[in-house]
Amino acid sequence: MANDPREHAAYLSDYLRKALVCIDSAGDQPVPKPLVKTMIAAMSVLISKFQNTPDLTAVVQAITTIQSDLKTTAETVQSTAIQVQQNTTTQQHMATLSQETNQAVKEAAEIRRTTTGLLQETNDIAKAINDTTKTTNDMVKVVQYAPPSKASYASVLSSNAAPLSRPITISTQTSSFIQAQREIIVKITDTSTIESLRAKNPRNLQNHVDRAIEQSRNKHIERIRVASANQLKSGDLSIKTSNRNDAEALKQFANDWINRIGRGTSIRLPTYGILAHGIRTSSMDTEKFDEIKAELLHDNRPFIPNADIKY
Repeated sequence: MANDPREHAAYLSDYLRKALVCIDSAGDQPVPKPLVKTMIAAMSVLISKFQNTPDLTAVVQAITTIQSDLKTTAETVQSTAIQVQQNTTTQQHMATLSQETNQAVKEAAEIRRTTTGLLQETNDIAKAINDTTKTTNDMVKVVQYAPPSKASYASVLSSNAAPLSRPITISTQTSSFIQAQREIIVKITDTSTIESLRAKNPRNLQNHVDRAIEQSRNKHIERIRVASANQLKSGDLSIKTSNRNDAEALKQFANDWINRIGRGTSIRLPTYGILAHGIRTSSMDTEKFDEIKAELLHDNRPFIPNADIKY
């Protein structure tokens, strides 16, 4: 007998129809008891199957509930994915902001370091000016109270010195000289190097110079960071340091880092001429250069012991 209720009902319906045909053909004869028992048993089994069959309404409601739960779950997953994406974007923005903050802190530290170096240079200059003023005053006093003697070039220069009451000021030339002490001119003869550096903005150019110095692996200069780097119209580089000592160190160990800037690079060392006012040229015999040189060095040895005259 089939287990499916529908198949069972179809089989029982066919059996009952045949039984009714048999009863009708028997007339007034009694119906056999086994046949009746079979029909009742079959109907009882069928009724039990229908009783145990789940309620279709409950099944539909359960399916509807499952569909609703699945929809809610899908919406929750989608909302969670959007939230995760937003969190990722926020973290990226925070990372970018952190990098920018670190860069700003680094630049502030470089500016503070540069400012400290400039203040030190200013203090050194002020001290040098005070020392020069004191030395000049001492020289003037010596000349004023010295007995008459044969005039030398140094004494002629001292006799034309300004009175003690006249204040000593720093000229524009002195300021330019101080700036020049912190400046390094990198001569560039290679055209491709000039064009490559010209494509960089001042910030990238300064970073390029800092990397070249750092990669030198020279313990005397590898920690030096320049204050600025600019390309001149000639194609050469003007590099300025925070103080004079850094500039001197970079010049001294130029061979360790200058080639990393590019091909055809070299350091151009500036030279300075000295103009002495108040000395008559007619008092000098140019044919006696050695005697004049010796006399000038002798008269100035107390003030400039290591001085030398080239030409």
